[in-house]
Amino acid sequence: MLKFEIEEQELLDGLVDAIGALPEGHAEIDRREVAIGPRGRVDALIDARVGGQPILLLVEAKREAFPRDVRETVWQLRNYLAHMPHDDREILPFFIARAISPGARDILREEGVGFYDLGGSLFIPARHAFVYVDRPVPKKNAKIFDSVFQGQKARVVQAVFDRRSDWLSVKELAESTEVSPATASATLTEMERREWLDVEGAGPSKLRRLRSAKALVDAWTSYITDQKPPKVVRYYVPGGSAVELAQHLDRACQDADAAYAVTAEAAAQLYAPYLSSISQVKCRIEPGRRQQEALDRLNARPVSEGWNLGLIETRARGDVTVAQSIDGVRLASPLQVYLDLLQGSGRSREMAAHLRAERLDA
Repeated sequence: MLKFEIEEQELLDGLVDAIGALPEGHAEIDRREVAIGPRGRVDALIDARVGGQPILLLVEAKREAFPRDVRETVWQLRNYLAHMPHDDREILPFFIARAISPGARDILREEGVGFYDLGGSLFIPARHAFVYVDRPVPKKNAKIFDSVFQGQKARVVQAVFDRRSDWLSVKELAESTEVSPATASATLTEMERREWLDVEGAGPSKLRRLRSAKALVDAWTSYITDQKPPKVVRYYVPGGSAVELAQHLDRACQDADAAYAVTAEAAAQLYAPYLSSISQVKCRIEPGRRQQEALDRLNARPVSEGWNLGLIETRARGDVTVAQSIDGVRLASPLQVYLDLLQGSGRSREMAAHLRAERLDA
């Protein structure tokens, strides 16, 4: 058996068990790979009873599903449904996958298409019985949906957001984010599947532009709030307020030729003032010799308490992105600042909400 055939059987068995666990529920596989219409072929027909009433499920199976995937499948299922012979039972289009993204679930619900995934989510919008069990994406499958917010792909997503009014090419994004063209292309393809992008052209001249800033930020917010905060090395730098410290940091990094960007509370306060004062500065400085030289110029001393400079761990120069300078301080993009605030403590989440409302337009 091919791997997906095994996975498909696992999905069908899981669906049968899930329906069987409902009140007066029962299900069994009627047939597999059923020809419907002139050229159609549905993955399975399932004979089911829910609340004691019969339903025939017209089932399509996929490994995982993003919004674009389910829109295509909904069209297919509607076409199959139109070619089904009349039956006393209600015939319900149905979708199964190992994991279904939140956006894809929303589309299926809006379209009245039932669904099931291995996390235990189950939606049956029958006329006589409505079943909706909403469970998180299975952890072992979550990385399928989260990978776009990790590593080099995250740089590409952020660049698309920061330049959301522009049409962008793979080459342009790869060069500006210091990633390979293959990584930039794969990231854009994943964003297309989530329906976050508009597309123009084809082949090497294909261009993309952000369509849904809100959907992107909502998805990244959901991801980042479940993640462990990045490592922060804490230092004490003598003298001055947070603004003065940030300006001192700017001079030290320029003298060391080190790329840096201030983020979190200090950056948010410059982008969209919210608190009366800030006592600490968090930043990213490119790793390596130049970072150490900048810290030496600051006379920064590692401490566990009483810190005023927090250095967020970075792996490459490309992880340090600067959006603009305010009051002589180079700042990370508002989106990066927002994400860093979400992983902070104290009133950082309040600041995140304020910054999103004032600067993200999402």
